[in-house]
Amino acid sequence: MRRKLITIRDVAEHAGVSASTVSHVLNGNAQHVGDVKRKRVLEAVELLRYRPNAIARSMVRQQTATIGLVLTEIDNPLFIPVVAGVEDVLRPAGYHIVLASSTDVESEIQAIETLRSQQVDGFIFMSLSLCYPIDHLLHLKDEGVPFVVINRCMDDPHINQISWEDYETGYAATSHLISLGHTRIGTISGPIHNDPPRRSAIERHRGWQQAMQDHGLERVQEWQVEGYYTYEGGYQAAQHIAAQTRRPDALFVASDIMAVSTLKAMHEAGLQVPQDMAIVTMGDPPFAAYTVPGLTTFELPVFEAGQEAARIVLNGLTAGQPTTTQPIVLSCRLRIRESCGAQLTPGKTLPHLSP
Repeated sequence: MRRKLITIRDVAEHAGVSASTVSHVLNGNAQHVGDVKRKRVLEAVELLRYRPNAIARSMVRQQTATIGLVLTEIDNPLFIPVVAGVEDVLRPAGYHIVLASSTDVESEIQAIETLRSQQVDGFIFMSLSLCYPIDHLLHLKDEGVPFVVINRCMDDPHINQISWEDYETGYAATSHLISLGHTRIGTISGPIHNDPPRRSAIERHRGWQQAMQDHGLERVQEWQVEGYYTYEGGYQAAQHIAAQTRRPDALFVASDIMAVSTLKAMHEAGLQVPQDMAIVTMGDPPFAAYTVPGLTTFELPVFEAGQEAARIVLNGLTAGQPTTTQPIVLSCRLRIRESCGAQLTPGKTLPHLSP
């Protein structure tokens, strides 16, 4: 027997809302729809297995219901939640993503050209925090293509962009170590002196510096080492610090990838974490909870960034033209585990600390 075609009115009737409310939820334009109604609509969509008619919508709107998602590091464990966040918003709205990867400006331009040939309706870029040229992005804006950039180093107010509190989190991570009684605090930073530099590395290091200064603590040059956001870089930086005659008793390590190799270097040097060297880091990919000891880390809100980016692109498509929002800066949340030495009930987190 042929399955009955489920319409938007069927969903509305089942959820006890108007058809326009269902439309707002499915199109990602639900700012004025309460959480309870939105939940009822999504439950009805799932229960009834409602699927928007993509072909009909494409003909009416001249859209393909696809969004291009371009990732600079497709194998980065912190980039995967971005995809999940984007899909969390796009799927209920009947949109799908087409993935592409890029390693530099040239490959990003090529990815844009390839995806545009497939007639994607908009773009989301998940980037490294590098100050790359943006002329190709301005071309997209001039052509009326909605797009959002996540984690990019740029000052252009006309481009939709999402980032997180790198400086504030560097400050908060260092302040957390200070609150635990540490006064000799070093740092393993990302690439500060590269050309081009990484904005996140500079800002996180600046946060460490300011926290140390505000608390009147010495910033020892030998305890400040670049680890380049890599396993090997973090390992070599930690070896250098562990070999010092006078060494710190705590470290702010600017990424979880470097923190993992720091644990290895400290173990090989005969130092215990956190007894001899307390560690706080940033990122919180899944493996951070399963290292020995577990890593105390500030969680980067990458899932939320994906959600926000998808909402902005959908709103641009609904409006019929790209809309520019104020830059969105998301807060990072502290997840306390064993590596910092704090005594805390398992699963509990402390509120975000800021300067």
